[in-house]
Amino acid sequence: MQLSKSYIIFLFTVMALSVGEARADYPIGKRRTAITGTFNYFYSDKFFDANGKLTNNFPGDYFQSTFYSLNVMHGLGRRIDLTATLPFAKQTLVNGNNSETRSGITDINVGLSFHFPSVDYKRYFTLKAAVGVPAYQNNQTPYLGFASKAVMMGANYSFTPYKNGYAILEFMYTRFLDSQDGPNQYRGSLTIGKMYNKHTSVTASIAHLVSQSVNTAFNPNLQLNKNFNAATMNVSVGRKINRSITPTIQAYYTLLGRNAGLGMGVNFFVTVRLP
Repeated sequence: MQLSKSYIIFLFTVMALSVGEARADYPIGKRRTAITGTFNYFYSDKFFDANGKLTNNFPGDYFQSTFYSLNVMHGLGRRIDLTATLPFAKQTLVNGNNSETRSGITDINVGLSFHFPSVDYKRYFTLKAAVGVPAYQNNQTPYLGFASKAVMMGANYSFTPYKNGYAILEFMYTRFLDSQDGPNQYRGSLTIGKMYNKHTSVTASIAHLVSQSVNTAFNPNLQLNKNFNAATMNVSVGRKINRSITPTIQAYYTLLGRNAGLGMGVNFFVTVRLP
């Protein structure tokens, strides 16, 4: 199977969704700021067909991406956080005898999180809302995304299931606005983590992404396909250097899917909490 435009967009979507800081979603604190820098490497040379069967691409065909992002989170109040993300990607698509590379700023996101704590502050219910604006146009392959403005809404529940542990149940909805056929995307995830020696955290997460569109026709080369689903899993280890700096390494893999590419990769990110 030759790699197509929508296939590349899907791969990039899975990669972007796999990048994230492994921590309970508690408030950052009033007038406090945390900055996270992320590096991601992503690779794919297989896909799941309409029946969910894993199939190899043509020999030598693959998609590869390096992804960088800067995320800033600032506490507007004790329970309200402002977040902004600036991402940059470099992508390489090898398709038969043709090799293409493109790089640039992708989708800039700005959002708010509203936290509602329990009486003992060990559990939080969080509401999220954000907007995404593309900083590129799809006039050259490989595409950097849908090139569409988007709105995102979601909620999660953070709690402590055991000593020195944390867990997050989350649901997110994304609507791409610039095309009549969307798509609409729904993502659910479960994250479980544990702190060791007050410095080291180990986290595992599983997520399922469903993309739906009124354009339900299946194209064998996926060029117009906006209907797909995929489940991913990641495992991460973080180590606090001091009270302000925490580097984390994370690996992820696509477990299953339909009309979707299989992706695997690794993330490295460092969070710095400003005084």
